[in-house]
Amino acid sequence: NVNEFENELAAKVGSKVAAALSSGTGAIHLALKAAGVGKGDIVFCQDLTFSATANPIIYQNAIPVFIDSDYKTWNIDPKALEVAFEKYGDKVKAVLVVHLYGLSADMDKIMAICDKYNVPVIEDAAESLGTYYKEKHTGTFGDFGVFSFNGNKIITTSGGGMLVSDDEEKINK
Repeated sequence: NVNEFENELAAKVGSKVAAALSSGTGAIHLALKAAGVGKGDIVFCQDLTFSATANPIIYQNAIPVFIDSDYKTWNIDPKALEVAFEKYGDKVKAVLVVHLYGLSADMDKIMAICDKYNVPVIEDAAESLGTYYKEKHTGTFGDFGVFSFNGNKIITTSGGGMLVSDDEEKINK
């Protein structure tokens, strides 16, 4: 059943592969590990989020740098993200974008900035399962997407999470 749930969710959101985990927080943690985040690395994370988004950065002994949210979507502000990259440059190991309240962040601008600096993107789509940005599911723009099935989410299994990616090798590992 778990394998089939992984396959169905990956197919639903348009990802090649998915791994079921004990929580969305666990999925973020594994995404950070798969992205190579370690001790002393900087990870950009938006300031308006639940603590479970930022806690896995600390689990990796990395440094969360909180980026302001925009006033339209409450998600990470691409202008503030660009300013942060200008300040921290090549010290940044990953960007953790959160899609809050079923609203997508401005992924075109965010991905362009992250591509410019060659930094992987992890999307916390725990609150946006079923949300589209320009006809594509949230959680599928970056290198990794995270979904949650906690009791307060769109679809619940009373707990659990899912890590999705098109990088089968990293998900299998």
